[in-house]
Amino acid sequence: MTSADIETNIRIATPDDYQELFRICCLLHMENGQHKFSEERSKEFIWRGCNQDNAIVGVIGPSDDIKAVVYLEIMPVYYSDEFQLYEKFAFVRPDSRRSDFAKKLLFFARKCADETGLELLIGIISDVKLEAKRRLYQRHFSEGGHWFSYRPNKIEG
Repeated sequence: MTSADIETNIRIATPDDYQELFRICCLLHMENGQHKFSEERSKEFIWRGCNQDNAIVGVIGPSDDIKAVVYLEIMPVYYSDEFQLYEKFAFVRPDSRRSDFAKKLLFFARKCADETGLELLIGIISDVKLEAKRRLYQRHFSEGGHWFSYRPNKIEG
């Protein structure tokens, strides 16, 4: 896949995408929410991404019908003066999962890292189809560790 292929399908989110990105955020939470949903915090988070406030949000589709999104945040390394590009989430709507959109989101994330010169931290926090997602990421990135989770109190709703 070339840079031109990526650029013809993925664009940087703008404030015009806010409503649809919030809807997708709700879908993401319904499918894979790990914590209780906060509409206020989610809207604030999406707004920062739409305004490129230490974030790069790549979307596929028009503002009223976004099919896939990757949210990347520029964050400081806690023990350094350096920064990293940290994937907050990548999501393809269920009605678009038989596409190559997930792969395009990963290529876009890598392109952002190349252009910014920042290390990209990208991975999967999911209980749904974890093995298939792991294989997809392994095809495009080298492993940099493992992540484990312990939840003493399962969330409701």
